[in-house]
Amino acid sequence: MLLSRMAARLETRNWKERIQWARTGPPSQSCSDIDFYEDDVCLIRYRKAGRGPAIVFLCDGPATLEVYDALFAALKAQFTVIAFEAPGNGFSVPKPGYDFGFRPVNDGVARFLRSVAGGPAILAFSCGGTYAAIDVAGRHPELCSHLIAIQVPSWSEEMLWKKRRDPKGIVSTPFLGQILFPRMMKPRAPAWYEHSMADTPAVAHFCTCTAQAFGQGATFALPTMFQNYLSASEAPFEPPLQPTLAIWGEQDQSHAETDKSSSLSLAKDCELVRLEHVGHFPELEDPVGFARLLGSFTKL
Repeated sequence: MLLSRMAARLETRNWKERIQWARTGPPSQSCSDIDFYEDDVCLIRYRKAGRGPAIVFLCDGPATLEVYDALFAALKAQFTVIAFEAPGNGFSVPKPGYDFGFRPVNDGVARFLRSVAGGPAILAFSCGGTYAAIDVAGRHPELCSHLIAIQVPSWSEEMLWKKRRDPKGIVSTPFLGQILFPRMMKPRAPAWYEHSMADTPAVAHFCTCTAQAFGQGATFALPTMFQNYLSASEAPFEPPLQPTLAIWGEQDQSHAETDKSSSLSLAKDCELVRLEHVGHFPELEDPVGFARLLGSFTKL
């Protein structure tokens, strides 16, 4: 644990320069609705547009805010749409005091939601980041009206997925993961998208946006997440009470062996939908279809 915490400090290298670049360079200008939230421990880059009840998405790296245009277009007439990058991912920057542990990260998400989304919002987080939404919903119910759990199983199934994604333990090893993973991820991102998404033109769009983001200094702190956030042997949260919709895209080969029905255990009141035509990013691969699901589920 101590080594993991020490290795996590590598994510804060050049933090002042990175914050300045995020606020004034191309990352601040790529979309017209880019904005920033900053507190004592991090800078968070986010997008916000539309009107109506708030729905909040957490970017699932290596994807960044630039791939959310179609989703915003599909939802912003009916919802206030917010999407953000977690510190250490994209152009959101952790400061030296940032703690990548499970509860501290989630407390930071709660502060962001309280400041940017206001009252109870629909939390539509994806993959491992969904556990933040689940934990926040349980401990801060005033911040969450509904949960949408995208491409995420039970905690125990997630631990099995983590082992399958990192069979040699490179990403999960402190310092080794932080040093080697960035060199591995940049050239392998296209293969990851092809493996995890449905075979549509969206794959090329994701590859282009990710290559451009990496070229401008974007980061993807997966090793630090594996070592600090996804580290408990037992689920570090209680299933919340909010109505929950678990969505799985069946074309996601990275989760081919995952027990998708285990998602039903994530919340007390949970429905499961399995979509055959999309992969790891159901909300981004088929925004119009996602909007229909969202309306049917929330009755909004």
